[in-house]
Amino acid sequence: MTPRTPWADSYRLRLILGYVLVVSVLAGAWAWSLYGPLTTAVVEQQQAHLQSVAQAGALVVARTSEAPEQTIRELVASTDLRMTLVAADGTVLADSAEDPSSMGNHGDRPEIIAALTGDVGRDVRRSATQGVEQMYVAVPATYEGQRAALRVSESLARIGEISAGARRTGLILLALSVLLALILGARTATSTARPVERLADAACAMAAGDLSSGVPAETGALEPLSAALTELRTQMRARIGDLEAEQHNLRAVIDGLSDAVFLLDGRQVRLVNRAATTMFRSPVAEMRGRDITETGLPASLTSAITDALATGVVTVREAGPDPLQRYMRVTVVPLAPADDAAQHLIVVADITDRMRLESVRRDFVANASHELKTPTSAILLLSEGAANAASDGDTDQALAFLGQIEAEAARLRQLVLDLLDLSRLERAPDPSSVTDLRHAIDLSLAAHRRAASAKNLELTADFSAVEGVDVYARADATDLAVALDNLLANAIAYTETGSVSVSLAADDTTVTFSVSDTGIGIPAEDLPRVFERFYRVDRSRTRDSGGTGLGLALVRHVVERADGTVEITSPSGSGTTVTVTLPRAT
Repeated sequence: MTPRTPWADSYRLRLILGYVLVVSVLAGAWAWSLYGPLTTAVVEQQQAHLQSVAQAGALVVARTSEAPEQTIRELVASTDLRMTLVAADGTVLADSAEDPSSMGNHGDRPEIIAALTGDVGRDVRRSATQGVEQMYVAVPATYEGQRAALRVSESLARIGEISAGARRTGLILLALSVLLALILGARTATSTARPVERLADAACAMAAGDLSSGVPAETGALEPLSAALTELRTQMRARIGDLEAEQHNLRAVIDGLSDAVFLLDGRQVRLVNRAATTMFRSPVAEMRGRDITETGLPASLTSAITDALATGVVTVREAGPDPLQRYMRVTVVPLAPADDAAQHLIVVADITDRMRLESVRRDFVANASHELKTPTSAILLLSEGAANAASDGDTDQALAFLGQIEAEAARLRQLVLDLLDLSRLERAPDPSSVTDLRHAIDLSLAAHRRAASAKNLELTADFSAVEGVDVYARADATDLAVALDNLLANAIAYTETGSVSVSLAADDTTVTFSVSDTGIGIPAEDLPRVFERFYRVDRSRTRDSGGTGLGLALVRHVVERADGTVEITSPSGSGTTVTVTLPRAT
């Protein structure tokens, strides 16, 4: 069980304070009654007592034949009372404490006046003879057949002592009652608060995320609350389990994306996926919890993100290039606010390849259009010239123009075929394709022997390194035919004297064939670009030889489709060698 919370402590304290308040109110009322009503009650009780004594004494005085002084002294003997017999004219006939002859006329005393008129008289005043505060009660009496008044008095100090004694007893009982009430109240508050505290501790533990602790089973009025908390804990565990499973799945999905994903609270990174760490070479721990501008992202990307955050709507922007020459597409999606901070989902996609592909395609379309325009324009001009020569009857010139038209048409046809081959090579290859390289080379050599013979070039193949060994490559047969045809066509076209040869070698994992010639070679500054589409080392020379500028580009595509490599070497003025290495099929 978790430690008791301040709320639970205050609950018990409030219960105790409630009991203390109730006890304090009752104690105050009790104390007030001891100082107010009690004193009044004592006074009234003493007045009633004095009246009873006076009335009893009046009966005795009326019937006795003894001297009145003796009688009244006997009546109040062994008491603190004073009794006085007053005649109708106010003369004091007898007094239990003083000599009547020394006492003045009492006819003006309020209690005497009331008693002589037949009523009970009461008064409180300082005694003229004794000099102390006295309480007087006088009743009508008869002495020797004459109307008189019998008065009984008592010192107020004595009444005060009686009140103080009663008050003292009341205060002692009050203190004992308060102490007992506080003890019982504290025990009752503790026993009442304990089950509530246990339930409060369980609720606080659940609020803190601890759903493993059980909820105490209470009885009585708290039983429904205990059952409700138990059911709530069960439902919370089930829902949290579902949420954790969903979060795990979501995390797996986000980490499986190739695009970088960020979740921002305000401008602070709350979540980042694995692709982001790979893309920006920064660990997740260094990104999470930081401001998006402090995560080490490229400045162009950060600027695009911060600008998009300010819009408050779904925004798609492109940024770049960054220092690594990468282009990024940034998508910012506003989400529901959390804790008064706006949340945004940011997806960053690397579009560098797409941008490069678009650039290559634009260049390709421009170059292809230019290359197609040249033979078509030539064909139109030559056909027009042939028509004019025919109309003029110049048959030889017309036939010359037709021959040139045939050459341009052949060149146009070859360009279209190369473009079709290039388009085919950009599609995904068949991974199960296997080709016999020795057979493919023999077929290509046979196809180019006539062109080599026309230039008096020796066309040979060297299979000595793989004598008696089957050499198969993991590549499409048509692709290899395209590569060999272009390599042999280039070698023959750029070689005026000497030879063109093809050699074949193999090891356990790869096969290698090389096409070498003794031609004019390729300048060193042009070697890095010879595999680009439509790139020509000598445009006038290439056009005269009928080249399209796509031959080596087609070779590069064939090799890349087969996961191989291609190298070209050309020492100045001593020919060219193109070496192709492909995975070997076993």
